[in-house]
Amino acid sequence: MKQSKTISENKNRDIIKEIGKNILMGIPAFRRWRATRPRSGAYFTGEDAELERYAFSGLNMLRDHIGDISGKSILEIGAGDFLTSGLAMLGAGAESYGVIDNFPGDYTGAAAKRWYQAIEENWSRFYPKLSWAENIRAADFPEKYAERLELIAKPIETSATKKKYEIICSFQVVEHISDIDAFAEMHNRLLAPGGVAIHRVDFGPHDCWFYYRDPLTYLQFSDSVWKMSGSNRGTPNRFRHHEFLAAFERANLQVEVPRTDNFKEHLINFDNLHPRFKKMPHESLLVGTAIYILSRKLL
Repeated sequence: MKQSKTISENKNRDIIKEIGKNILMGIPAFRRWRATRPRSGAYFTGEDAELERYAFSGLNMLRDHIGDISGKSILEIGAGDFLTSGLAMLGAGAESYGVIDNFPGDYTGAAAKRWYQAIEENWSRFYPKLSWAENIRAADFPEKYAERLELIAKPIETSATKKKYEIICSFQVVEHISDIDAFAEMHNRLLAPGGVAIHRVDFGPHDCWFYYRDPLTYLQFSDSVWKMSGSNRGTPNRFRHHEFLAAFERANLQVEVPRTDNFKEHLINFDNLHPRFKKMPHESLLVGTAIYILSRKLL
């Protein structure tokens, strides 16, 4: 009984803290200041694990599930602080790279340049059988490659461009969107005929909820309380696996799910979930991460 009470008190404390952070992000001056601060993978310190996670993981996922990207036009949703994965994709032979990010980072600053140089310098160690593209130089990136880059600083759901992309991708980003139907429909606007999209979605807890034993603790709150804690901060919107599949179907997209990773069921207290989530299929709630490969259905 004492343990349950402690967890409950921590949960109440943490939701209050998250609401406080959200209120701060609603203040324009604070939001502008926070937008200048790096979000993740801020500084390259020389570790291979950093390159693997922040520079090469996206490229590796494309190569594993799509294959050779040489000559392809690629659109990434949510690049992060720097264009690290974009440079890696161009280095691997992509023809062009676009990015949709409502909160673009400092893509040309000193911290970014250190990342870009490290990507090229370490390329042969990570990809001994894949030559670095001769027409790209990290020292000149991104300033001298404007004709091969498209930067769209708008929300995912409403982003528009005249160009159609052969590959659309995202990595641990889509869980933050506000409208999954608008996200699904975006593929009909931006995906080239015969093109393919691949998204890795993280359905797990973020921020302080990551440290809770029950990975679905953050589904115990009402939508109104959850909105108060993250509406200004881009926190996950708690859509579940089956809801994404339904949205893709409504957008007339062909869907393949090559991989899912599930939470450990014995850690989850389904009785504590908010009533909205209690009604959902357990097999959907158990999905911790999923990879979706999408293409447009032939009419």
